[in-house]
Amino acid sequence: MSRRFFIKILIALGLFPKKFVEAHTPQDNFNPLNVKFLRQIVTKDSRTSRMIMWQSDSAENFSLEWQLVGEETAHFTEVASRDKIYFCALENLKPASLYKFRIIAGENATAWQDLRTAGDGEFQMIICADSQCEHYEVWQRTADVAAENFPDAEIFTVVGDLVDNGEADYQWRAFFNSAEKLLAGRIFAPVMGNHECYGVDWFNALPTGYLNQFELPDNNSKKFGGYFYSFDYGAAHFFILNTQFAELDKLKPGLQSAQEYFFRRDAANSNRRWKIVFMHKDIYDYAQDKFNDIAEIFMELFDELEIDLVFTGHLHTYRNRGKIFERKKSARGTTYILCGRSGDQKYVEPHSEIDNLTYRNLQEEPPSFIVLNVNATEIFLTAQTVDGEILDKERILK
Repeated sequence: MSRRFFIKILIALGLFPKKFVEAHTPQDNFNPLNVKFLRQIVTKDSRTSRMIMWQSDSAENFSLEWQLVGEETAHFTEVASRDKIYFCALENLKPASLYKFRIIAGENATAWQDLRTAGDGEFQMIICADSQCEHYEVWQRTADVAAENFPDAEIFTVVGDLVDNGEADYQWRAFFNSAEKLLAGRIFAPVMGNHECYGVDWFNALPTGYLNQFELPDNNSKKFGGYFYSFDYGAAHFFILNTQFAELDKLKPGLQSAQEYFFRRDAANSNRRWKIVFMHKDIYDYAQDKFNDIAEIFMELFDELEIDLVFTGHLHTYRNRGKIFERKKSARGTTYILCGRSGDQKYVEPHSEIDNLTYRNLQEEPPSFIVLNVNATEIFLTAQTVDGEILDKERILK
């Protein structure tokens, strides 16, 4: 007999406390626990696990109730915390299945939330970059448009510079508040940028704020946990790489060697159809019209490890470079996409022959995002502005 069925019998007999029943009845927008910034964070294998995180100013003894939709059995998971940020990992889930969960403390519970596990095949993903803002209304509009126009997207990322200052708590609150619709029911796979590595004095600092906000997949590095990671989703294997060498090398040396060791081993062990990289800083210096120090570190590795797609940010402009192999335009090799901005910080980079596509008016380039449709045989990319203008469409065949 399941716990839930047993409770129903007690209720029918009048033996179960009415107060408990009422408190644990799901209600829309019911939030007596002051739960904020609820987010589902990507795990190594999103088919069978999920990391749930939130914040609350209430010092509660939280637990998480979850169940497979259509089944009566309820499960309860203990919750850990640090600095009013709460998190718990759900394990042993069924692939390609719909679950629901809610947060419980004492006799109170939040409304139910949806959790959908990944399958092995086709999926849709939203890609944003540089959501950092002075005024986060611009990021909110980008996030809202992406969420409303692509409700079937299961996962999304921001390719670095999520906030303008990684140590400023009000920036993280503004980021999460503005992304509420995009976060709802979707998995988030964050990428560290250089602005996550600034202290409130604007000097370089360790990314404490970023690491506190996200419990990320284990990369087996004792020194650089959370700085880089990887995960499977559908037909793709994703590498989240770190480009913040200039900001971090004096504070925490060894990032490049530790990451390359991880990257090589992880790529060798991947059995997914596609290999896709997200990293913040770009490979090109437009002022000098040449490849930069980030290219020196990574591009030969991308050729060697047969990476299909690399998405970068940092320059706040959308560019499609097509395939590049051995630093030359090629019919083979890795496709390089530079993501446009999702926030209000506007830069202007000049045209270059490396770009297959740039926005027609660089002075007036609006915020944008990318939608990726992935299956076993092809990836279809659409880049569009917040006003609905299509910037680019690209089909990549395996």
